[in-house]
Amino acid sequence: MAEHWIHQSETILKKIETFLEQKPKDRLERITEILFTLNVLDMSLHGWRGWIQNLNFMSHFSDEDLEHMEEGILRLTQAFVEYDIEITTKHQAKIPQALIAERDRTTPATTQRTSLYV
Repeated sequence: MAEHWIHQSETILKKIETFLEQKPKDRLERITEILFTLNVLDMSLHGWRGWIQNLNFMSHFSDEDLEHMEEGILRLTQAFVEYDIEITTKHQAKIPQALIAERDRTTPATTQRTSLYV
């Protein structure tokens, strides 16, 4: 199973590399590539979550392994949230108020869950 995941991930990386090299692009291509990439992140996060929530599986990793994973995930998340703040701040005037209201209406559970850890 790990070999399949690794092969699939290598294929995805090649596809992302073609996205980075492809010029020129139209708006639809850019949107499609962003959506593809977000779906890749979602798939990867789902896999990580499956590992981390399985304490029996995680018991096979040393403290050094866990420290390495933790630091990597923390740094990746920090960079992503910083980028999220940058883009949201830069383009907040373009976000329709209806979209903001819908987001606020549908995400209180996530906000509450996150605030438990902060």
